[in-house]
Amino acid sequence: MTKNQCSSCSWGSSHGASSSRGMVGSEMCYCGELAVLTVAKTPKNQGKHFWGCPNYRRSRYEEVRGCNFFKWHIEDNGDERDTTIGWQRRKIINLERSLLVCQKREKIVDCNEVVMNENEVVMNLVIFGYFKLVIL
Repeated sequence: MTKNQCSSCSWGSSHGASSSRGMVGSEMCYCGELAVLTVAKTPKNQGKHFWGCPNYRRSRYEEVRGCNFFKWHIEDNGDERDTTIGWQRRKIINLERSLLVCQKREKIVDCNEVVMNENEVVMNLVIFGYFKLVIL
């Protein structure tokens, strides 16, 4: 199997009538013909568009013809891209806010540790002073 072949794609009956020939940005297959735009029908890739050789066999009983050219069709879907970018921006903002909260909590914990250490030193001095007085 070559790099551009796909054995898991089912061309089905959409190979002929619903294929698009000569579209802007269409591909050429290895036979030198315009590839046809087809919709995958397999569960894994259902609904995805791909370019294929127009001479590909249509059933397992037909003689294998064509070059088995295969290439996924990538659409420039601006709306979907904008939605994804917007979602990612919101996620970044939320993560930055969470980071600030964590940094503030860390500072509070650090300050509490300093205060606790100072209190411990004071307590030790008081105890030391008490014992010193008791001994004298």
